Amino acid sequence: MLPDTPVTSSTFIPSHDLIDWLRMLLRAERAGARLMLDSAGQTDDAGLLRRLAQLHHGEAESCRRLRHCLERLGVEPGQGMGEFHAKAMAIPDLEARMQFIARGQRWVARQVQERLPALEPAWLRDELTVVLQLHQASPDA
Repeated sequence: MLPDTPVTSSTFIPSHDLIDWLRMLLRAERAGARLMLDSAGQTDDAGLLRRLAQLHHGEAESCRRLRHCLERLGVEPGQGMGEFHAKAMAIPDLEARMQFIARGQRWVARQVQERLPALEPAWLRDELTVVLQLHQASPDA
């Protein structure tokens, strides 16, 4: 459950670097969520559809958590999605695309893992820990 108490300037002032990083992750996760849906529309393979549905669920949950973090920090989450979607969709072979997706999952996990120990406040670290766990639990991570 996500806490609903907004952060006030007296409790924590996020750096521009932190805000930019969270927005970048959110754009990447939006790209991933859209990618799973678009890729699912290109196959009728039941096993692959299950993998894509599981990945989509994780990407959508990560989007929700990242958006909430930004809102709780008192900043606009921003719009758009990352380049990952276009790059992945340019790979016509779905198995090769799934390998590219796996690299993307690992990239997000590394991004979060590297910054996690220094993240403040604790609620932000907790939220990003869940995002990390979602990417580590991914069938293609």
